[in-house]
Amino acid sequence: MQKIQIFYDAKQQLFHLSNSKASYIMELQEGTWLLHRYWGARLSAYHGSNRPKAVKRTFAASLTPENPAFSLEIEPQEFSCPQQGDYREPSLSVRRTDGYLSGRMQYQGYEITDTLHIPEGLPHIRPMENKGAKSLSVHFQDVSSHVSLTLHYSILEDSAAIIRSASVTNTGDSPVYVERALSALMDMAYGKEQLAVFYGTHQKEFQLSRQDIGHGVTSIGSTRGASSPQYPPFAALCAPEATEHTGEVRAFHLIYSGNHCVRAERDQYDHLRLAIGIHPENFRWKLLPGESFQTPQAVLVYSSQGFNGMSQEFHKLYTNRLFPRQWAKRIRPILLNSWEMCYFDVSEEKMLQAIEKAASLGFELVVLDDGWFWHRNNSKSSLGDWQADPEKFPHGLNPLLECAKSHGIQFGVWFEPEMISPDSALMRAHPDWCAQIPGYAPLLGRNQLVLDLTRKEIQDYVLGILSSFLESCPVSYVKWDMNRHITDPGSLSLPKDRTGEFYHRYMLGLYHILGNLTERFPEVLFENCSSGGGRFDAGMGFYMPQTWCSDNTDAYDRQAIQYGASYLFPPSAITAHVSAAPNHQTGRQIPLAARAAVASSANMGYEWNILELPLEEQKQILAHLSEYKAERALIYEGKFYRLRSPFTDGGCAWMAVDAERTRAIIYYFVKEYDTSVLSYLLKIPYLDPQKTYAEKVTGRRFTGEELRYAGIALLPVLGDYPVIKLELRAEARSICQGTAP
Repeated sequence: MQKIQIFYDAKQQLFHLSNSKASYIMELQEGTWLLHRYWGARLSAYHGSNRPKAVKRTFAASLTPENPAFSLEIEPQEFSCPQQGDYREPSLSVRRTDGYLSGRMQYQGYEITDTLHIPEGLPHIRPMENKGAKSLSVHFQDVSSHVSLTLHYSILEDSAAIIRSASVTNTGDSPVYVERALSALMDMAYGKEQLAVFYGTHQKEFQLSRQDIGHGVTSIGSTRGASSPQYPPFAALCAPEATEHTGEVRAFHLIYSGNHCVRAERDQYDHLRLAIGIHPENFRWKLLPGESFQTPQAVLVYSSQGFNGMSQEFHKLYTNRLFPRQWAKRIRPILLNSWEMCYFDVSEEKMLQAIEKAASLGFELVVLDDGWFWHRNNSKSSLGDWQADPEKFPHGLNPLLECAKSHGIQFGVWFEPEMISPDSALMRAHPDWCAQIPGYAPLLGRNQLVLDLTRKEIQDYVLGILSSFLESCPVSYVKWDMNRHITDPGSLSLPKDRTGEFYHRYMLGLYHILGNLTERFPEVLFENCSSGGGRFDAGMGFYMPQTWCSDNTDAYDRQAIQYGASYLFPPSAITAHVSAAPNHQTGRQIPLAARAAVASSANMGYEWNILELPLEEQKQILAHLSEYKAERALIYEGKFYRLRSPFTDGGCAWMAVDAERTRAIIYYFVKEYDTSVLSYLLKIPYLDPQKTYAEKVTGRRFTGEELRYAGIALLPVLGDYPVIKLELRAEARSICQGTAP
């Protein structure tokens, strides 16, 4: 049997995509309409067993007189156009110059290739050497309106994911206007599934919501010009009994960083439609004759092993095929960031001291955050003026690089290249360079405006400034921040019939900059940030292998934030810092052990004034960094599993285990000591049942089978915000002798 297949059964008119993990099946009905038939565990064959019998419905428009029971209001589709009797929300809407909508798409043919479909100008799943991939392109044409649609499907040898996107082409002689072009749509019978999504805000990102699906439309999305912390571009349909460990999950995730929507619609017949793509609000794309519009890729992941099974597919797929190859599996340096240490009060003297002290404690990278450039003493000025402040850094930044190098560590710097301050030399020289709507003064957000990245000259300027900086001051790390959302989606360069293109053109401009910059400087580690997790998405992950997932460094709040982010991203992509107590965001006094444990569960760094610490705390940091260096290969390269949810269980637990399941680290977090709790029982279903494990501290021995089914009793720790850490190692011999039945 082949590992990966796409074939067309002409007799049944079926397209079947399959590998060892999943199948995705579509039927070409009446030789015209592409219907969804199955997506789930791999099927060796399909004979239409779940195909419902067509029954004529009153008010259901019939498209073929000889088959009055056939209606697109009832049939499960792979894409949907308006005005064909399907009154649910469409995935494609194209308006002609006469004002009418196009959309009577007729099937034209298909192509199967042994390659991945790669959308031009957009981040995407990458081809992988020695790993197979196949793609199916299904073509449709509206002969009257001269608009063509191609649906793209890719399936991989090594993943349970289906990669979907679509392209729309104007094949006529007159312009048309694309008003909606979603990346994926799928109809299915409603089976009591629940909808899992994330919501959040600044400093409270990736909060999990799981809800029943009522009749009507459930919609999340962003019109902020960014994927946003409010509603990231993700949704999952799960069986009501699904847990972290068991049950079916079907997840949708968009590889895009701008406006997006996810829609779940349950209709009167208990059909369920789920669609994901660019948000249609404020979107209108003019297509001239011969031009095409390409949607972002949507990643569809099926899991029969609950949400952890889903996460394993996302983690592996993004590590192997999304993140920059030179960084995806590379251990990252442990950094000290200057922000909570200094805020804007940075200087050459202070940073030289920080570098020397950081090196002595075992840090591997020092990052100079905001406040280093021209007259930047607060958030009200100077964005765009990317030269070192001569008062703070009279010799520029190169002495800091030289100091770091002499101490055997690296040096990095913070930028916010997409923004411009009204009080800046760049704004005075180019007042027309900010995003703005004619007739209105642009609105400030965090005392700043947004550069109009739809314009090539501004893209070239940003590229030139950053390239010149990295050539003259060769730092090894760049933190790329974006601290406000877009309120004035307009460009002085866009004609009036293209104003609806602003948001997507902005993203294309940003991707152009990032693609060129990261290709030119492949050894610079770029970290994504948007006031923390304001743009933590797969689109940015294509260029930057890690993201500062929240400005909130409070170790209690971070448990939920990092737990949620791990649904989609592996620990290597989630940066987490140990910071001071009381915490600068919440005022909580959390013990260092808990702060260190939460940060050590991900891509760990520090954000703490190490220049003013007593000797005892310096020793603790030295010991923590040494411990993390011994464990981080497991954190980066192992598998990450969630064991207890802060959203539902009143506690939080997770683990990292190596590929051979011979070594595991488990963290169990509790908010406060409870005198009524005699012990916490934690089941660990991801060890090898046939192996015997010894616990590092106590030496106690358990079988993986025992830990899976019986669990392990953990003794509560006195005090608030305690953490319990277990390190398990498999013994050379298998099953230990215990109590026999």
